[in-house]
Amino acid sequence: MKDRSTSASLNKNYSAELTQTPVSASLNLVSFKSDICTAFLLENFVWRSFGCKWLHLAASGKISPLALQASSALSQSNFGSFHRQQDMKINGSILYGKAVRSLIPELSNPMKTAAAALIVPIMILLIHESLLADSTGSASHVRGLIQLMMVCGPAMFQKEPLRSAFESCRAMLITIDIISKKRCFLDEENWQSVPWVIEPNSKSPQNYLADILGTVPGMLEDDAALSLQDDSMARATLLDRVEHQLVKLFQWRWKWEKLNRFSAWEELVSSNPSAVPGQDRIFNSILCFSAFEQATEIVLYNAVQMWLVGLLWRLAQSESPAIISSAARIAATQAGTFEETNVTPLLLPGMSFSLREPAIEICRVFEYQCLNAQHNRGSALFCLLPIGLAYGVLERESRYQYWIRSMLDLLPVMKGYVLGQNVMGVGFHYRSWRLPEITP
Repeated sequence: MKDRSTSASLNKNYSAELTQTPVSASLNLVSFKSDICTAFLLENFVWRSFGCKWLHLAASGKISPLALQASSALSQSNFGSFHRQQDMKINGSILYGKAVRSLIPELSNPMKTAAAALIVPIMILLIHESLLADSTGSASHVRGLIQLMMVCGPAMFQKEPLRSAFESCRAMLITIDIISKKRCFLDEENWQSVPWVIEPNSKSPQNYLADILGTVPGMLEDDAALSLQDDSMARATLLDRVEHQLVKLFQWRWKWEKLNRFSAWEELVSSNPSAVPGQDRIFNSILCFSAFEQATEIVLYNAVQMWLVGLLWRLAQSESPAIISSAARIAATQAGTFEETNVTPLLLPGMSFSLREPAIEICRVFEYQCLNAQHNRGSALFCLLPIGLAYGVLERESRYQYWIRSMLDLLPVMKGYVLGQNVMGVGFHYRSWRLPEITP
């Protein structure tokens, strides 16, 4: 048996060792294989932030034996793929197959009390499929998640860690629905409220944004129907829905401003030791935040705004600036911030009428995220969706294209993401969720 003090020392220092020391093919990892693979899995900040509050519990066996089995499969496949350890990669695949076979009988009786906990192993298996880029397996797991959630209902996800697992699952399904442009049950009011009824203060700013983003797939579906057969009444109804969500979004932004005064500022590159200097920098300063979570919230806000404004310009291009200005005024009045002005480097509601400005702000905030990602242990439910949207808007401008790619290349987990060449399984290729072809 391994010495406990040795194991504790290994757990304490694994981050530095894994990032600084190359893994030799001849190194004997048998004694510490599970610990090392799990530690390396949680060093992937995209997965770590997506699975905040439940992934590490699953990997330590504190949710269910099946969740632990799925975590072991993912961690070994991930470690083997990254470090070219073929035997470990194969073992991860074997464990994956065993986890899938163990899951099948559990899903055959989803009415049992502990069924809601199956959301965790299914999501881990889905992450595993993203690592393998297997769309067939991913589709099966997505169907399993939807079936499970529909049977369980939102009340089964009111307590931790299942509530956090539900939040991650909801973000994943919303993203998939945006790609497919299909309405999903998650835009129903009970799925936006019941999971947080017991502890309403536990609902994070990101989850309020997810409520709004969850309405986008249905609106995209209706917009696609209008492109096939125009209906003036249906178009007016859809336009009203977009305006309503835009007011909600701007209310969120004004509330955020009141709660986070002076939490964002600019620093000259020369005075920031963590900044990446360069002669071709577009901005001589970088955006900074009091907390990483604030940056995560602002990039997601801008991403949601881009979807709504994109739909607005498709439905009523000539009226869009007036509608945006009106929505900003209504939201400010309802939020009690009308006539208030704050000194902030961030865009406030009504300051932008196109997709370009929020896309640029996403890039500036993303730079801060890249420089501080490895120190973050908080949640990021839609980690790479905002920068994918921003790239789709700015990729024809060579300076922005180069800037975004260079930021993504700072960390191996994101390298090659917008080119569709990422080997770390961080999610769908950004082109799958591109905005409508508009240039407002």
